[in-house]
Amino acid sequence: MSLLQPGDTVGFVATSSGLEGRDIAPAVNYFEQKLHLKVKLAPNLSYAYRYMAGTDVERGKCLTEMYRNPEVKALFAIRGAGGSSRMLNFLDYDIIARHSKPLFGLSDVTAVQNALVARASTPAYTGFLPVYDIKNDSLNSELETSLKNILFAPVHCLKSGTSLYPGKAEGQIIGGCLTSFLYLAGTNYMPDLAGKILLIEDTDEKTYKLDLMFSQLKQLKNFDKLHGIIIGAFSDCIVIDSFDGDVDTCIKDFIEGLNIPVISGFNYGHIPDRSIVPLGIPVKMTSAAAGCSISW
Repeated sequence: MSLLQPGDTVGFVATSSGLEGRDIAPAVNYFEQKLHLKVKLAPNLSYAYRYMAGTDVERGKCLTEMYRNPEVKALFAIRGAGGSSRMLNFLDYDIIARHSKPLFGLSDVTAVQNALVARASTPAYTGFLPVYDIKNDSLNSELETSLKNILFAPVHCLKSGTSLYPGKAEGQIIGGCLTSFLYLAGTNYMPDLAGKILLIEDTDEKTYKLDLMFSQLKQLKNFDKLHGIIIGAFSDCIVIDSFDGDVDTCIKDFIEGLNIPVISGFNYGHIPDRSIVPLGIPVKMTSAAAGCSISW
């Protein structure tokens, strides 16, 4: 059964930064005219507290209320930027669990998506932000295909990447933007890594910082119980000093000695033609020289 049907209502929410003068009309028009979905706007989209769409309490309340609304079948964070991890203490996870529906997002939204998986067993999809991605009522063709398949197709298979360590794995995917995911380290909002497939990407980071984040990942509880790792794009990451190593060198050190399937170069991250990937949903992962995929 597909996630949505034409005529369903979806909610646009602001978990991180708000509109900040951006025009929301192209995104709304795209959903209504091309996807044939109704759009309900959260009240805090135009709120402004520092760099965020309202205070932590306001954002937490608005998101919780969108989950409570029975008309709304799925939620879309309009953009990322920053601040989603600040509101995690102000979400009502019991209400969210009782009214489970997927939250779409990318980048900074990673923090709240993984918290929802961990605390409310609520699925999410990482790889799409309406206001960030929809320009002039249009969308990158590959991303558009992925979005329509996620919303309206009953069965899914994403074929992408190169096998670094071969094998097959099953489990829920967790992760997303590495920086935002690690905001959860040491908190009650970090998903248990045991039995999971870890998805990571990032952008505009210095490679020595990536190296340190990879090291922190390996120090997390139950990292050794992961079933697989999917590495997306690390776009625009900068080598400050030749001794720091490039992204490939950092990844090589990160995966050394692992005995689980690893895919690299998966079509996901801060890149225009990306795929949308499920979080908190059981998937099958294949890493092989003949091809790599995840299916559910």
